[in-house]
Amino acid sequence: MTLRRFILRSLLALLPVIIFIGTYAVLDPFKVIYRYDEPSAPGDTVALGHNAGFASIKCLERNLKAGRTYDSFILGSSMSQAYSARDWSEHLPAGASIFHLDASEETLQGMLDKLRYLHDHGIKVSNALIIIEEAMLHRDPNDTNFLFVRPSSTTPDVNWVQFQLAFFEVYKNPTFIGYSIAPSRFRSTMLKKRMATAMLETHTDSTNENIFTSLDSLIAADPDAYFSTKRLQSNYYCPPPSPECPGITPERERIIEQIAAIMLDGGTDYRVIVPPRFNRQQLHPCDLAVLHTHFGAQRVHDYSHHPYSTDPRAYYDWAAHLTTSRCAALLHDAYTTGR
Repeated sequence: MTLRRFILRSLLALLPVIIFIGTYAVLDPFKVIYRYDEPSAPGDTVALGHNAGFASIKCLERNLKAGRTYDSFILGSSMSQAYSARDWSEHLPAGASIFHLDASEETLQGMLDKLRYLHDHGIKVSNALIIIEEAMLHRDPNDTNFLFVRPSSTTPDVNWVQFQLAFFEVYKNPTFIGYSIAPSRFRSTMLKKRMATAMLETHTDSTNENIFTSLDSLIAADPDAYFSTKRLQSNYYCPPPSPECPGITPERERIIEQIAAIMLDGGTDYRVIVPPRFNRQQLHPCDLAVLHTHFGAQRVHDYSHHPYSTDPRAYYDWAAHLTTSRCAALLHDAYTTGR
């Protein structure tokens, strides 16, 4: 066999792979290659899961390019989304400009990455609301799942290729391929595997927050129907008990120390809220002590033992996302009574 024929046969054998990779690059199904102004199209009932950390940074960049400025930031996981800019603004100086800089299952390292990103881009953080749930203290920052992998734009130890590979892994998943061919047939499987979401709320681009208007309306109209017996008895509302050991390792404490140092150096007025989760125990005393040491006891508000932790009606869903009204109540408490 001549070298020319060998190369030709090799290229023909690789052609399906080349085409498959090419369609990923052209279609960009997860919206992580090209520029997009909206996370989902109007009228969508299901959207592919997206990396909220990446989407937050891109949304911020769009707004900065459009001439908007920000001086106040809400940082945390999806549990920070229901702390609305409107409610927080009631406790800030007049004229404060707020932006949600969240990420799905945010980690301490991811939060530090974002604060460094703001610093490197000359953005002064005058006010910060930091939501640190107990689970965040136990998370591995090196998760390569497409929903949680840290974006290369903020993370020095994750390059663009590594970031894209996390999404390509999903693209070649048989479930995703089936969904691309027969969406209705694979819709439920996509939702169960968290490759897609049906919880599409109104997205406000200027603040990068999801407004849970439809869910709040359903709860207000008929709370008993929303919090049905099936929902309240679901196993989803029975998460594993809180770990008996603290989650903050020496490495994670160093990250917390760096986050606090950035706040101190920037003259940031901040609050740290540890939110409740249904059926979970109180934050480990050792973890709370570390937060007090670096952030200051007067700035840390531990609500892990709050009565909301025993009230399933305080949450939108099984993932322990507090309703907006409950988040507003915690904000009011943190900025007034300082408990």
